[in-house]
Amino acid sequence: MRSSPLGFEMVTEKGYAVFTPLEEPFNYEIWLQDVLERTHAQVLVLDVRDDLPRAVVERIRRCGVLIVSLDDSSERRLAADLAFYPPVPQAKRLDWSGFRGELHVGWEWVVLRREFAAKSERVEQYPPTILVSMGGSDPAGLTLMALEALDLLADDFQTIVVLGKGFQHHLELESFFRRARRKYDVRHDVKGIAGLMATADLAIASFGITAYELAAMGVPSIYLCLTTDHAESASAFVHAGIGVSLGVYDQVSKEKIRDAASGLLNNPLFRKQMSERAFALCDGRGMSRTANKIMERINGNQLVKG
Repeated sequence: MRSSPLGFEMVTEKGYAVFTPLEEPFNYEIWLQDVLERTHAQVLVLDVRDDLPRAVVERIRRCGVLIVSLDDSSERRLAADLAFYPPVPQAKRLDWSGFRGELHVGWEWVVLRREFAAKSERVEQYPPTILVSMGGSDPAGLTLMALEALDLLADDFQTIVVLGKGFQHHLELESFFRRARRKYDVRHDVKGIAGLMATADLAIASFGITAYELAAMGVPSIYLCLTTDHAESASAFVHAGIGVSLGVYDQVSKEKIRDAASGLLNNPLFRKQMSERAFALCDGRGMSRTANKIMERINGNQLVKG
């Protein structure tokens, strides 16, 4: 990992070693080659959005290291042995000329933590529960935006608010709670988030990995998007009938969020249909499938269960 002390902490807490670059100026190729040699790695899994050149990846591949690419739209993907993508429009229009690896695109290849493979029957609650979850840090302050919208509603429902470890807007949120009309159940740095998601009847979430997690738990969702790229990806969820995208957040009003939430709250049959579609599409086992593909390539027959 190249940066983010919080990211380092979260990874080491899970028991993994973290390698960070020491030399200045930074040389991506030298650093990666050093880490690969020190760890005797047989596989390099790339899930990055930076300037790592395709040529560097190709040289590493020629050294006998299996290259795995996750949801990468850059030229690096053409140097991969295995490439995995969710079924978003961007993945479907990529040009794969010259690619000699193995390509997998679909809901079944969405990589989620093991906890999202566990399913339980959903039971409609009254009053319904809305889950608000805007990722680990919520850089755009979408949590407050969603809560201000929900506070406009007269409907009977409960709200659970999940704040990630990197959440930065505590003062603004405390100020809101002092003037809010409704009560909010706030949870900090939740462990076992899948179980909490399973109790929700509806979610308002920042589009990203959280959207896939909610789909795996069968939760109908309303998405606020940080970027136009996220908004385009969210269209796959809308097309599948498992979520409602309001588009890029800076073009969304509180009233629009309020109306979307009210519409779904008052249509339990539609929410049930959305939930069933989500369960059918995203079973939460993409991590195992991806791991098994990797193991098949390096060991031939060793499989990962779960």
